[in-house]
Amino acid sequence: SRMDLPEPQQLGMFAESELMSVGMDTFIHRIDSTEVIYQPRRKRAKLIGKYLMGDLLGEGSYGKVKEMLDSETLCRRAVKILKKKKLRRIPNGEANVKKEIQLLRRLRHKNVIQLVDVLYNEEKQKIYPFAQGCCFLNSALTYMVMEYCVCGMQEMLDSVPEKRFPVFQAHGYFCQLIDGLEYLHSQGIVHKDIKPGNLLLTTNGTLKISDLGVAE
Repeated sequence: SRMDLPEPQQLGMFAESELMSVGMDTFIHRIDSTEVIYQPRRKRAKLIGKYLMGDLLGEGSYGKVKEMLDSETLCRRAVKILKKKKLRRIPNGEANVKKEIQLLRRLRHKNVIQLVDVLYNEEKQKIYPFAQGCCFLNSALTYMVMEYCVCGMQEMLDSVPEKRFPVFQAHGYFCQLIDGLEYLHSQGIVHKDIKPGNLLLTTNGTLKISDLGVAE
């Protein structure tokens, strides 16, 4: 036999008086303000040329070093941010940075840090590529974009027991250091400041000689 179904009821709108009687809690679950978690406002992404600025990696006497992302190749980079005012307070600061840029632009070796790009700005938000023969010291900020390294040799030493590497590991790093120094000497360059703080390491353990500011 055919099942008797109830007649469908027409849905209507609640009158304002009915809403008041049932209360809005019927429709909306009220949340105590103490239960609300407020997310901090995210900073706007900062672009320097084609590079997306990332987190702070370190800070030295010459300036800050931050992580960067090349928006075209998606390669991670590190950028040394140099302020003209700060360099002028350091003996030979401006000359050392200018010399380092000139040297790194012509060096290519697996055990010497590679300078990928140099950018500078004359005023806020106006970024210019480094031109050959241009004096970057006229700019307020200079950005030295380098290949990315995960840590420095000094950090590694500070994190291992007794602050020294096993013999096999130390030997591997020493051989890479010698290769890098031989290349520099073949180019007529003496580093003059080799120390763990000026040796960097990539993710695959490749040693990179850095900081050629006082090299001759």
